[in-house]
Amino acid sequence: MSNVWKRRLLMPGVIVPIFLNVVTTVDALTRPGFNLFRHWISHQSLGERGWIGTWNLLISGFLVCLFAIGLKQTIRSGKGAVWGPILIGTYGLGLLLAALFPIDPGLDWPPGEPAGRTASGSVHDLAGALVFGSLTAVCFVMSRRFKNDPQWKGWRTYSIASGAAVFIAFVLCSVFVAMDYSNTMPGAPSGLFERISMVAGNLWILLFTIRLLNTEQSPNLE
Repeated sequence: MSNVWKRRLLMPGVIVPIFLNVVTTVDALTRPGFNLFRHWISHQSLGERGWIGTWNLLISGFLVCLFAIGLKQTIRSGKGAVWGPILIGTYGLGLLLAALFPIDPGLDWPPGEPAGRTASGSVHDLAGALVFGSLTAVCFVMSRRFKNDPQWKGWRTYSIASGAAVFIAFVLCSVFVAMDYSNTMPGAPSGLFERISMVAGNLWILLFTIRLLNTEQSPNLE
């Protein structure tokens, strides 16, 4: 594969982190009755403007899968060469599944719809675990590649910190949503911590991709 095509396939690593998070944030802030702190990104696939959330996930998932191909073609050997692209690919697959199998109504969204449990919602839950599990894992897996590499000084620490941030924020999200559903803490900020987790993982992808695109003929990346 030519270097031109490699760079084109890497570009989604810059586009998706910005596109996905900007769309979800703007839509959440402008959707009547939607609570950015309580409701999840997935809840934006429900209601009158649900098509925005669905297409956001579909487009982002497709582009992330392309990015995984570009990453595989760019990182041909060494630590993370196999599992790095695979985990990026499973992240993209998780986004696609989350779009195709919408979350069940809940946390008072959409307004007036009772909470329920469906097969689609169950698949969606698995997709969510795939998304955040993959984001966590890829940061830790790729951190090994940067050890003792002067061209990537500081990236091992940053990758470990990013993976920890994704994981901890998603755990807090899970705790808060359980407290919300049990009425232990109604209106708990589970949506906020889900977004923090997503931003932390996507910021790592964005900065990693920019660094890749600006690294010329690195022996550790070819």
